[in-house]
Amino acid sequence: MCKVSQEGLAFELEESRCLVARCLMNTQLFEDFKYSPPTAELVPRPEVSQHAPFSLFNSQQSSQQISQQVSQQPQFEQRFPPGYNSDGSVLFGVNLTTLLNCLNMFGTAGGIGSSTNHGDGSTGGGGFASAPVTAVKLTYDGIGCPFNLTLEDDGVVTTCGIPTFDPEPPVYFDFDPESASRIVMKAKWLEEGLRDLDATSDRVVIRFSPEIPHFRISSLGTIETLDVNYSQGDVLESFNYPYDHPIEISYNFSHVLHVLRACGNADAANLSVDNKDFMRIQFLTPVFEHKVGYSEYNFAPLEALG
Repeated sequence: MCKVSQEGLAFELEESRCLVARCLMNTQLFEDFKYSPPTAELVPRPEVSQHAPFSLFNSQQSSQQISQQVSQQPQFEQRFPPGYNSDGSVLFGVNLTTLLNCLNMFGTAGGIGSSTNHGDGSTGGGGFASAPVTAVKLTYDGIGCPFNLTLEDDGVVTTCGIPTFDPEPPVYFDFDPESASRIVMKAKWLEEGLRDLDATSDRVVIRFSPEIPHFRISSLGTIETLDVNYSQGDVLESFNYPYDHPIEISYNFSHVLHVLRACGNADAANLSVDNKDFMRIQFLTPVFEHKVGYSEYNFAPLEALG
C-alpha cells in the first residue's frame, strides 16, 4: 500500500496480519516534491440533536445553554472525493515485486545513490557522486490511474506504468509508546545478534530485565536454545524499563528476520515493547548527507512467557 500526502511518500506492507512494515520518505528526501489533492467540498455536518443523552451534559445546564453549544459547533466540514482521506492524502495498492523490478530496470537499485521523484510532476533524489545514479520520476494522477515511473540512466529513458488497486483496510496495532520498554543500539549490533541465532527456530524470544543482562534475544531450536545478551553501557545506548521484574515475549522468527535488510543500511535501531506485548523496531537510515530515511516494523506477539 502506498500513501501520498503533503508530508511525503509512505509505503506499508503487512504479512499474515501479524507484521506491518512501513517506510516513510518525507519531502526533504526529494529534489522536488509536488502533491496537489483535489479540492475539498464544504458539506453540512450531520445534525446534532439538542436532546442529547444526559451523560453528555452537566445536569445543571439549561436547555438554552445546550442549544447555544450546539449552535456554536461548525455547521460545515471539508470532504474530499472517495478514495481520499480527511487530510487530503490518498491511499492506493501496488504490487511490490513489480515496483522493485521497475526500480531495478538498470540494475542500480538498492544502493544509497539512487535518485527518486514523486508527486504530480515531482522529483527527488540525491546520493553520493561516486555511486551510479539512476534518476527516477514518480507520478500518480489520482484514483484508478497507474503509478508511473520514468527512469533515466546515461541518456536512456524508460517509463513503467504499474496498475493500482484499492488496498485492503490497513492492519492497525494499538501500540502504546507511553507504556513501552525501550532500548536503542547501533543497528549492526542487532543484526549480528539475530544472525547468531538458530535460523531453524520458528520463534524468537525477547527478554527485558532490570538486572544484567538488561536485554536478551533467544532462539528456541530443536536441539538447543541460543541466547544473545546486551547490557546498558556496553552495547545499549539507551535502556528504559519501567518494571521491577523480567518479561519474556515470543514472536514469529521468520517475521523478525525481515529487519535484517534494514539493519544493513541503518545507523540506529530503536526496539520497544508495550504493555500489550506488541513490538516495534524503528530504524534511521542515512540516504545522503544530513538526510535520513525512516522505517519501522510492528509485530504481534505469539505469547507472553513471563
